[in-house]
Amino acid sequence: MPFLNEKEMYPVVCEWLEKYLKSKHPRAEVRVFDTSQRSLARVISDTGLSKNLPPEWQSWDIYVDVVGFVITSKSTSLALVECKLNSITLSHLSQTIGYSRVALPLYSFVVSPRGASAAIVSLLKTHRRIDVLEYQWFKDGTSRAIVVAKWDESAKTIDLGTMLSSDRTTVGRL
Repeated sequence: MPFLNEKEMYPVVCEWLEKYLKSKHPRAEVRVFDTSQRSLARVISDTGLSKNLPPEWQSWDIYVDVVGFVITSKSTSLALVECKLNSITLSHLSQTIGYSRVALPLYSFVVSPRGASAAIVSLLKTHRRIDVLEYQWFKDGTSRAIVVAKWDESAKTIDLGTMLSSDRTTVGRL
């Protein structure tokens, strides 16, 4: 049954993100939250998950739909997911890039049951502008990038065949 609004997506996406993070980090503690109504800084403060985060976490006044925490004794990493009901547009991508540039998550996704708009697909595939997905760069020449994907409502997961990213560690390369 199709989602009537974005809010209906959040619990299902939370479940998926938790499974995804646990599969990638089996020895870590994983916590996932619907953070659409509270700033990321507020969620971190309320849950006491600030250990091993950079000191600027208190300034993260961003409202990401779903946030996951991957916690080990030495580090805390984030995963961000923005949910969209309609096709993912450049505006949605810009919003997710902004959030990702602020919090520098380990993983960042923007998902929609309708997938990416024709303009996004054209920009990324035809014009090879995968650089617009990147939000963190490393000295060795690698980067982290947003994953744009269609949400499969019946399977309750992202449609692997629709994933667009330049981040090899997450999904492979365009």
